[in-house]
This record gives sequence, structure tokens and C-alpha cells, in this order.
Amino acid sequence: MAEKVIPLPRARRVDVLRLAPSGRSVLAGCAVLLVAVGLYGVARESSMFSVEVVHVDGASPALGAAVRHELGRYGGRSLVTVDAASVAQRVEALPAVRAATVDRAFPHTLRIRVTPELPVAVLRRGADSFLVSARGRVVSPVTRATHKGLPRIWLPASTAIELGAFLGGPDGGLAARSLATFVGSGFPGRVTFVRALDGQITLGLRGGLEIRLGAPVDLPLKIAIAHGIVPALAPPSAGGPTYLDVAVPERPVAGRNPQPGG
Repeated sequence: MAEKVIPLPRARRVDVLRLAPSGRSVLAGCAVLLVAVGLYGVARESSMFSVEVVHVDGASPALGAAVRHELGRYGGRSLVTVDAASVAQRVEALPAVRAATVDRAFPHTLRIRVTPELPVAVLRRGADSFLVSARGRVVSPVTRATHKGLPRIWLPASTAIELGAFLGGPDGGLAARSLATFVGSGFPGRVTFVRALDGQITLGLRGGLEIRLGAPVDLPLKIAIAHGIVPALAPPSAGGPTYLDVAVPERPVAGRNPQPGG
């Protein structure tokens, strides 16, 4: 049988030059890029997008004023050159600010949303008093006999306290962070003081009852147990217990004789 030769299909030639952009389109693209660069340069150096307003959300009038004062250096600066992360860092350095987010609202507004620190107690160090937050951060000095609704944390007179810093040492910071668990818990009776001694937390309630929480673990559970027991107890002035120990949640104990160191 004679062999049959089947011709292979010829490869289609690709005209590379036809696929390449034309000189006109390249020039147009370069022109657009140059215009964009030029406009960016103008925006950086001119007053087209200068900061004229610093708008603060989520803060009290006093804290809002402090934020605007802190950011006064940005007045007149172009929004294009403002680094939002750096601005947020400056705002969060203020003692009363927990967190901040920054938005450049063109053409002229720098918008700051603030989450304030939550004061949970008054630190007492000798004759000095300070607000302390739920994170154990020193928020501001206060005068004595103010903020009567907040519990007191007593610290030795030699304790170093710096505004905006977090409390060092095992007692003050631990006490403040433990108090944060009580915020919004609806606990019956006002907490008048909190004490952290050797890692053990004790709360003092108005009326004289102490609640011993022990180590700062399982605090929501311990608070819930105390929440259910306290209303059923007679006040100490009427012969009721002077302490409620929920350090071991499964075995709460109430009595009139404080344990040593309580």
C-alpha cells in the first residue's frame, strides 16, 4: 500500500508589532502619568487640601479639646502628607485615650474617632489621687473627695506613678484590672475599695462586707456566685457576716471573723 503524506497545518504567524501599543497610546499614557504626578505635587505643596478642621468623635468635650490641642501642629499641613498611623499613635499617647482611628476627610478635615480609657477606681498614694483605668493605666490626677462612686485603691507613698503609664508592681495594676470585671455586672452594693495582696483580690462593699475573690481567675464566675449570695446576707451592722469568701467557687464561705490578712 502506498504511503499517504498528510501535510501538517502551518503555524499561524503572530504579528508582534500589531500587538504592541502604538506610539500614540504610549505618549498618551505618559502624559496621564505626568499629569497625575504633577497634581500630586501640587496637592502636597499647596493649600488645596490643607488641614483646617480636626473633628473628634467619641470623646468628652474636655478630651476632645485635648486631642485637638495635641494635633494643632497639623493645622495648615496638606492632608496628602498626613500619615494616619502616626496621628493615631500621637492621640493614643494621651493618658485618657485607649484607642484612636484616623480618617483624612478631603478636602480639609482630619477626623479622629476616640475610644476613651474607662476609669474604674481612684488610686490613693499619700495625699495624691489619680484615676486609673480598667487596663491599669493612670488617666489623670483628681482632687480628693471627688469621684465618690469609684472604689479606692491604696498604694504605698513610695509608689512611682506616671500619667499615661501602666501601673507596675503586683498590687495596683492587678486590683484595677480585676475591677474591670465588675463594670456593667450589676453587682449589688457599691464597691468602696479593692485590695490586691500577694495576688489575692479582696473587695470592700458599702456597709462593711468584704468579698474575697482569691486569685484573679474565673472572676466572672466568682462574681456571679457572690451576686446571688450577697442579697440574702444580713448586713454586718445587723449581725450578718463581715466577709464572703468565693475564692473556691464551689465552696463559698461567709463568716464574721476575717482570716489573717483579709
